[in-house]
Amino acid sequence: MFKKTLKARYMVDSLSDRVIEYPCLVIEGGVIKEVLHGGEESSPCAESELIDLGDCTILPGLIDSHIHVTLGTSENYYEVIRESDGIHIASGVVNFMAALKAGVTTLVDAGSRNLVTHDLKDASSKGIIKASRLIIAGRPLTITGGHFWFCNDNEADGSEQVRKRVRQFVKEGADLLKIMASGGGSASKGSMGGPTASMPAFSVEELRASVEEAHKFKRVVTAHCEAVESVYNAATAGVDVLAHCGFITPDGEREYDEGAVKIMVDKRLYYNPTLQTGSARYDELLRREASGSLPLKDKEALDALRYKFQRKYQNLMRMVHSGVEVVAGSDSTGLGNSTRLIKALEMMCEAGVSPMEVIKSATSTAAKALRAERWLGSIQPGVEADIIGVSGNPSIDIGCLRKLRLIMKSGEIVQ
Repeated sequence: MFKKTLKARYMVDSLSDRVIEYPCLVIEGGVIKEVLHGGEESSPCAESELIDLGDCTILPGLIDSHIHVTLGTSENYYEVIRESDGIHIASGVVNFMAALKAGVTTLVDAGSRNLVTHDLKDASSKGIIKASRLIIAGRPLTITGGHFWFCNDNEADGSEQVRKRVRQFVKEGADLLKIMASGGGSASKGSMGGPTASMPAFSVEELRASVEEAHKFKRVVTAHCEAVESVYNAATAGVDVLAHCGFITPDGEREYDEGAVKIMVDKRLYYNPTLQTGSARYDELLRREASGSLPLKDKEALDALRYKFQRKYQNLMRMVHSGVEVVAGSDSTGLGNSTRLIKALEMMCEAGVSPMEVIKSATSTAAKALRAERWLGSIQPGVEADIIGVSGNPSIDIGCLRKLRLIMKSGEIVQ
């Protein structure tokens, strides 16, 4: 079988937190076979293709642990709900391919309508689309009229209905379970209404039923948690990955729940901060503010976003210092936003997380949270050859992730 030998000046080892000099990787059949360093050479092989990146740094391909690849062309839920499944899947194809070109070799889709991500994943497995690896939740589980109700055939009330829905999603081919532990931005967009982001949705008992049933089928559970009570509920129920953790109170403030965080630490649950949501709008308003005065409506929007990011930065660092392990996700939606993971990683560094820990959050820690660490998220023998090469050292400057020199997925060179 044809081999590739990959050399570079440095390698970020996301398992040992080290930067290794002069790595030499032997790749065969899409899998890493040998990892040498310090100038060591692999056994000569006449059939090996040499790829020498010179002064570059290699690291594992990035994992976006929370994204909505197929959720329409717009970030506006009114538009998302009106668009057809055909538009959703067409947008997904574009987003799917763009993510790979940004070095995001694995996408964890955290909720879509009907079976569009199943179709997208199937198209990829058949070779129709060459794009990132796709791990799917399919339809997210919500209460009647809850957040993402428009994904169809995904509502449940009570523990028994929750269990039945989990079994349904597993039957449909979902790789993991996504559950809406609180309300969100889409809840009031339909005639049914539903809980807003400051309101919890499922009870602890219902959440626990989802975890028990999903784990029975060896599926990881991730929960949408914006309301402060929902964070406590999801942690108590043992949800594997808590996303967002807005800690939003009924009056709309953003607080912090030390008790919930302690439970997360004790149970070794993961936190996905999805920091970048709203950042494009925030950056735009900041630019406009710097160039002149803003209308009152835009000033209020800027103040709200400034408060949101300030509190999320603070809470992220409190959770990190408490010992919560963090995985990275963009939570991006809409056409053309599938590369926003890089922005999320940069914002984590701005908040105070070290570049090495940020890299781990999108590689080895993400793989561990998915229970996929034996084949994903690191550079070691037996693992899929998902590798990116960049100019500079991203363990010092995370911005180097934008200076791509090589993208490899399963041993195949994409760029």
